Amino acid sequence: MSMSKLARGWADLPRDLLESVLARLPVPDLVRFPAVCTAWQSVHAAAAARLRQATPSSPWLMLPFNPTARAGGVAKLSVARFLSLAEGRVYVIRQPAPAARDRLCVGSSADGWLVTADARSELSLLNPITGAQLRLPPAATLPFVDARRGADGRVESYGLRSCFADGGGCGEEALVPTETLGPDRLRYEVYEKAIVVSAPRRVPPCSCWVGYAVLLICQPLGRLAVARAGDAEWALLDDADAPARCWVDAVRASFSGADGSRRDHQPVYTVDAAGRVDAWDTDAATTPSRAVAPPCGCSARSCAMSAACRKYLVELSPGRLLQVHRLRETAHARYAWEPRPEHMEYTTTGVELFEWTAATGLWARADGRVLGGRALYLGKSASLCVPVDVDDAGWCPGVRGGCVYFTDDGPWSHDRCHEVTPDVGVLDLDDGSYRPPRGAARDLLWKWPPPVWVFPSLAG
Repeated sequence: MSMSKLARGWADLPRDLLESVLARLPVPDLVRFPAVCTAWQSVHAAAAARLRQATPSSPWLMLPFNPTARAGGVAKLSVARFLSLAEGRVYVIRQPAPAARDRLCVGSSADGWLVTADARSELSLLNPITGAQLRLPPAATLPFVDARRGADGRVESYGLRSCFADGGGCGEEALVPTETLGPDRLRYEVYEKAIVVSAPRRVPPCSCWVGYAVLLICQPLGRLAVARAGDAEWALLDDADAPARCWVDAVRASFSGADGSRRDHQPVYTVDAAGRVDAWDTDAATTPSRAVAPPCGCSARSCAMSAACRKYLVELSPGRLLQVHRLRETAHARYAWEPRPEHMEYTTTGVELFEWTAATGLWARADGRVLGGRALYLGKSASLCVPVDVDDAGWCPGVRGGCVYFTDDGPWSHDRCHEVTPDVGVLDLDDGSYRPPRGAARDLLWKWPPPVWVFPSLAG
């Protein structure tokens, strides 16, 4: 049979049959569907809005590159590999420039968007499934970052200004000398975590991106910066003249309040190193925070100010927050030189859970039952609570409830990201076991870029 006759055969399939097939395809095949022929393109276009609003599929793990792979050249650098937890299958998807191998992911949202930092430490919003991408304001617009440019206008280095004055503001005198960083090193030293407060959406007829907002937790003092659609620069959200609170995590809240009423704006909850939680309105021009929860009364081990413990914040439901303390053991990596913090290996040993409710206003120790069959996805780039149906026919097939899915959480540095095996695994809160995600053990032998959770979506 000739190719032309075969093409006509595919194009002549009944429309209702094509719609039925379309509804059952995994996300990567949905992207390829309209390329078959014009008839399939028409069916896909008609269903586009419904597909964008469809129930999200199971999370993926974006895998590190295999430096020993034979395929090379530009093609190798422009693709990324994703492990579907539900299928145990790896998808290879081409990514837009800059090269996927040069990107460090510092944020991931349930809407399918990643916040990535390229080799010059510039930030972008990226949908790795559709290839949609938009630039965020330049790194040099952060109030404590200066760019030093060459004659061609390209950034040659960054200057990072830190201040540890009692009042928080530096005034005319910085108490710590400015640190000079290469263009690719700023992303390791400054970008602690990015939270997509609201996802981008296109507005016809110009297809402009509108409505998005990104919150950035910045080191070395854990300050908050925000960029909204149309902003040319980052703006500090917390008061630069107030003592630094050292924010360690943030999560966007639901639009519904604890009493069931709908909010006008979507607030963001932030948690500091002491376990205190504040709420912010990122839509307001001036944004004083509102105290929500007191310090978390956890164990001395969990409260230790060390890299061996990491705090995360998730919203279980309106009026219910969960604080997760990830407990880890450290060991020096086996190197010929003297071990340094950036060469430390971490192994997750367990978690401590603390629930806060609006009714009590206090933190209370909790166990795995507080999840109600849901799963947590936590790491450097994500703090998400994912609904899971026990009959495996619900929101995320293949995902187990009562488990915590972890990706590595540093502290990141250039050396550590390239030389230390990442701590990635699934912690079962019922039996305390910790194991690699199904199908990922071999790929986690590689280091760069650090693996992150991705929630595939056709939005954008």
